[in-house]
Amino acid sequence: MPLLLRSEDVAPLLDIKGAIKVVEAVFVEQSRGAVAHHGAFHLNVTGGAMRVTSGALHDTGIMGVRTGTSLGLTAPSGVNNHACVLYGTDGELRGIMGYPFGTLRTSAVMASSIDRMARPDAETLGLVGSGRTASALLEGVMAVRNIKKISVYSRDAERRKRFCDRASEKLGIPVRPADEMRQVVSGQDIVMTASNQRKPLFPAEWLDPGTHLSSMGPIAELDEKVLLLAKPLVVASKALEEEYYLQTPPFPLLDLIRAGRLTWDDVAELGEVIDGRVSVRRSRDDITVFHESQGGITDIALATSAFNEAVRRGLGQEISL
Repeated sequence: MPLLLRSEDVAPLLDIKGAIKVVEAVFVEQSRGAVAHHGAFHLNVTGGAMRVTSGALHDTGIMGVRTGTSLGLTAPSGVNNHACVLYGTDGELRGIMGYPFGTLRTSAVMASSIDRMARPDAETLGLVGSGRTASALLEGVMAVRNIKKISVYSRDAERRKRFCDRASEKLGIPVRPADEMRQVVSGQDIVMTASNQRKPLFPAEWLDPGTHLSSMGPIAELDEKVLLLAKPLVVASKALEEEYYLQTPPFPLLDLIRAGRLTWDDVAELGEVIDGRVSVRRSRDDITVFHESQGGITDIALATSAFNEAVRRGLGQEISL
């Protein structure tokens, strides 16, 4: 019988280190052609939308769908409104569960890209954005690098300072607000962008040799010259970048490929990097770039990991539909 699990049942079952292991494993499955996925998309209604991601993990024998409201539709404060439905690839309904891992998933993917692509001795980090995922992003980086100094820029100065004060206390290292975006881009070992901008955040010239850049916003937040400068340019999924279900124009990567200035052979997937098929850091001065494609396989992988641990612990309630 299928199992019903609440968010509070499964939330304690994954931490950032465990989540990084899960997403890296599924990216390796992807690099070997052992997954199927469909880009995230929105079902629009008056006042907002429902976001849907999905994926199938052939080796694991699980497929599923994650849903949640967004873009103006919100649950009461403190209530999780995201859910995941898991099926076996044999068609059997395995479980229905709350899904509290949205920011954890993004943090784990970004941390994995940094772990594989940033210099091993990276100590400084610049973050563009101080929204709801920003704190989790910093925790992810701290799990894979010995960061000693963090600078943060966002447009709202008061919100930026409050965020930095909280982050400094939580992480135990200096997290300083920056008055200008250039201060969190130039002179940094690692730069992370977490915006909703659909225009380039900064010019390529601001990036110093040897910097690693990880982007989780729309790919339009990256300047074309940044994409051309990357050695290598890595995405979570070429297919999802090409299909761009969740995006609106412009599409700088697709524009470069259509213009013949890049080819898909110039772009690698994170799974290929993790699996050792694509090498990085041939030179200490290489500027490496990663873009998170917002695919559904990482959602399903995290949900499956938590579900299996819940079963092992005897959590949840069997239900009949």
